[in-house]
Amino acid sequence: MYEPIKSLGQNFLSKPSIVASMVDALGIVSGEDIIEIGPGHGILTEILLHRVSDRDVKVYSVEVDERFAKKLLGMYASEPAVEIIHDDILKWLPTFTSGRKVNVLGSLPYYITSPILHSVIKMDVMPEKVVFLIQKEVAEKVCSKVPDASYLSTFVQTFYDAELLFNVPKTEFTPAPKVDGAVIKLTRTNIEMDRGTIEKYEGFLHRAFSHPRKMLNKPFSKEELDKGGIDPKLRPQNLSPEEWLEFYKVLHSPESI
Repeated sequence: MYEPIKSLGQNFLSKPSIVASMVDALGIVSGEDIIEIGPGHGILTEILLHRVSDRDVKVYSVEVDERFAKKLLGMYASEPAVEIIHDDILKWLPTFTSGRKVNVLGSLPYYITSPILHSVIKMDVMPEKVVFLIQKEVAEKVCSKVPDASYLSTFVQTFYDAELLFNVPKTEFTPAPKVDGAVIKLTRTNIEMDRGTIEKYEGFLHRAFSHPRKMLNKPFSKEELDKGGIDPKLRPQNLSPEEWLEFYKVLHSPESI
């Protein structure tokens, strides 16, 4: 048994039923690629392979810890359906491209959940479905709606319908983290936007939510609010992702939207 590395946020699931439910939520079909983030000991990888064994599906399992990458390479060296990649997921995701539909899943280190969500949305091929086990509090934030919206929920839900599937008690992990987890499912909307425009929109939302308890006349001028038809007395959490995107379009040239 490998000792978990604290700096990598390693907490390992040991209950196959939880992992199986995550794989089921993807709704795997032939002709797609699946990216697995942080396979660790391979409990999720193994169930994934059983589900894709009779289908035209390629699994890319990306592991930053050299110990686990070597272990998995040994386990699956003769398995054509899976490719084990030893790399940092935040460096690897921007390099991945595919001519097929892409889905992503994984049990994420809690401390890099937000960077991974942002990187997934900015991928060359934006995934159709995403299933992540993340910190419960963050899962609730990602799935929150008006009037409790946040920067993160607004950004993610511009591109995905977000659903909290089920909670995972901290006792299901080894070693047990300090907080409970939850599994979320993200399903792609029909919004198309290139990476450069996504980054501009991201900056726009950061500006909007820079004073989340203040009214919108704090981050935006009267002219901008009038142009967008936005009530200056509203707060950022009172606008839906659709309304924020429309406001962005009004204030910026169409570009790739």
